[in-house]
Amino acid sequence: MKEDRLGFERGRIDFARVKVGDAVYQTDDPRLDAALQKTFAHDPAPTPTPVSFTVEGREGEPLRLTATAQGVPVTAASQIVLEKAQKQPLTTERLRDQLGRLGGTSFELASLDNRLEGAVIVPVSELNRLRREVVAALEEQGGADLAPRREGKPSLKALLPTRPAIASAEEAGPMSSVLSVLCRTLDQLDALLAAGARHLYVDFEDIRRYREAVARVRAVPDALIYLATPRIQKAAEQGFFKLIENAMPNGVLIRNLGALDYFRDTPLRKQGDFSLNIANPLTAQLLMRPEWGLEGVAISYDLNARQVGDLLRAAPARWFEIVIHQHMPLFHMEHCVFAAFLSEGTDHTNCGRPCDRHAVALRDRVGIAHPVLADVGCRNTVYHGRAQSGAAFASDFLGAGARRFRVELLREDAATARSVYESYRALLDGTLPSDALIGKLQVASQLGVTSGTLTVL
Repeated sequence: MKEDRLGFERGRIDFARVKVGDAVYQTDDPRLDAALQKTFAHDPAPTPTPVSFTVEGREGEPLRLTATAQGVPVTAASQIVLEKAQKQPLTTERLRDQLGRLGGTSFELASLDNRLEGAVIVPVSELNRLRREVVAALEEQGGADLAPRREGKPSLKALLPTRPAIASAEEAGPMSSVLSVLCRTLDQLDALLAAGARHLYVDFEDIRRYREAVARVRAVPDALIYLATPRIQKAAEQGFFKLIENAMPNGVLIRNLGALDYFRDTPLRKQGDFSLNIANPLTAQLLMRPEWGLEGVAISYDLNARQVGDLLRAAPARWFEIVIHQHMPLFHMEHCVFAAFLSEGTDHTNCGRPCDRHAVALRDRVGIAHPVLADVGCRNTVYHGRAQSGAAFASDFLGAGARRFRVELLREDAATARSVYESYRALLDGTLPSDALIGKLQVASQLGVTSGTLTVL
């Protein structure tokens, strides 16, 4: 795009289908993206605390400087007495210029009251020393109490009850980590069972195949299989839950509140997924109430690594599962790409299920192909073409008490699926460094959607 003109690759647009007055949408603008990213590429500076200065004194006496912030006053006196100024006395403007130099501190000059008597002066170096002295005293005396406050809103800590006590001796002592794997094909499932994986999630486009997956896992001693529900439940779709229940898995991966309610009174084990949006300890506590029967919840993808660590320390770490490897879901949509482009049908009743036979991806402007997968409700999810990994943060999470981690596969073949699982198993066992894993698997080193979408402004 150049100014108000759009250019298109030759032969890519059928202009016979374009009419005068049709709306044209520009889906990407690199220049606008670059300008916007400058507004959030770095953490914003904290709001400075206003400080007021009062300056007093007369010839032959020390200069007294009083600084007041949030109602806290501190006073310091010069080590040199004020002298009569022959030229350039300490005017209000000169005092404001020197005392207002608060860069690198948490303060900003709000007001200055000049009560000096007569035309007097002290060296600028002494004025600067006084400013540093009173600012340091304010920070030491006031501490966190000098930070600006917002009245009338209870803090998250006040809303939470006392952190629950550790429930067992096992949790109080060392505990080995659990590595779960989410599979999307039977080939992946077989490869992982052969590699020793014993905690498996299964997410198939056609949930009628869940029964076969359950049979394969139940044939392996000590292996557990959890079947994933659709990400969204619409009216009249409870039949999907019934198919999952009838497959008789060990557990269910709960992805929406409808599934949480449906499976609440069943004997199946239940694990909450990322789509339940657990981003703070209050939400975690709400869903971890005994009446829901969840054994744990996956942490929301909105949190970056630091925020995940904060959450692990703010609530019992045993509640949480961390998805440490995945192709990030970019968006979830009602529109079915498969039916629209690979079938003459209109829905699942007459489309012939091209999603069972074809692989579809959306290629972006830089050439990355982002896979598109359908679910049982014919809704489509677009996944990022490159997997991302939180391996670099695994040791920090382990130190914060995390013991449950998950790897999510997409379209990997059996050999790649096994390699991914074994690499992360070695990472958690301490035999493979994170940088070696990232290099071996050629993944992006990042946790969550971005470097952090919930930065406190």
